[in-house]
Amino acid sequence: MVYVLSCVKKEREAAQIDAAARDAVARVSDDYWEMKQLRTGEELRAYLDGKPLIHLIIYDVCGDGSLELLLELRKSYPQPRLLVVADVSISPMAYIRPELQVSALLLKPWTKQQLNDVLFDFVSEYAAYAESSRESGSGLYVVETRDGTISIPYDQIYFFEAREKKIYVCAGREAFGFYSTIDRLMEELPDGFVRCHRGFIVNTKKIRKVVLSQNIIYLSDGFDVPLSRSYKAALKGMGRT
Repeated sequence: MVYVLSCVKKEREAAQIDAAARDAVARVSDDYWEMKQLRTGEELRAYLDGKPLIHLIIYDVCGDGSLELLLELRKSYPQPRLLVVADVSISPMAYIRPELQVSALLLKPWTKQQLNDVLFDFVSEYAAYAESSRESGSGLYVVETRDGTISIPYDQIYFFEAREKKIYVCAGREAFGFYSTIDRLMEELPDGFVRCHRGFIVNTKKIRKVVLSQNIIYLSDGFDVPLSRSYKAALKGMGRT
C-alpha cells in the first residue's frame, strides 16, 4: 500500500491530477495506492496533526502562504517524494531549494500529454525505488499484512510493540500488525533502533526525553513508550532526566 497526499487548491486541477496518477499507478504497480486529496492549508494542518503515513506528496505552491506551509510540511516529512505544481508567476528559485527536495515539477497550464507524462514519471520512479528497497532491505521497512504489502520509511516509524502474539509498527496514527518477534526485529533493523523494553523497540531519532525516574521515553508528536531497568544503559544520554 502506498499513501499519496495531494494538496491542490482548484477542484478541476485536482481531479485531473488524481485521474492521471491513478492511470499511472495502474500501469506500473500491483500495490494499492491510497490518494488523500486536500484543498486548503487548514485541511492540511488538521490532517497532519494525526501524523499520517505518507510516501508521495503532490503540492500546489500557488497562493499566499503555500510555500511557507510546504516548508513546515517538509520539516515533518523530509523523505516522501515531492511533486510541485506551479505556474510562471512563481520563480523556480522559490521552490527549487535544497530543503524542499523537489522530485518533479508540473507547470500550469498543462496539456493532457504533459500531465500524463509527469505523473507517470513521478509514480514509476517511486515504484522502482520501493521495489529496490524491498529487495535490498534499505530505506523502507516492509510489512506484509492481509491488506497487502506496506513499505514504511524508517524516519516515519516511532516504535515497534509486541502484543497479542504479533508485532505492531507505529507510524504516526497508523499501526500495522504482522508476525515476527522482537529478537528477530533487532537483527533486521538498521542503526538507530534500540530495544527499550522486552516488548518495545524505539526509533532513537524520535526520542524527545528519557525520564529514568518514571521509566518512560517521551517521543515527538505526543507518543511515549515504557523503559525497563535492564535496557536503561542503551538509552543513556538521550535527553535523560
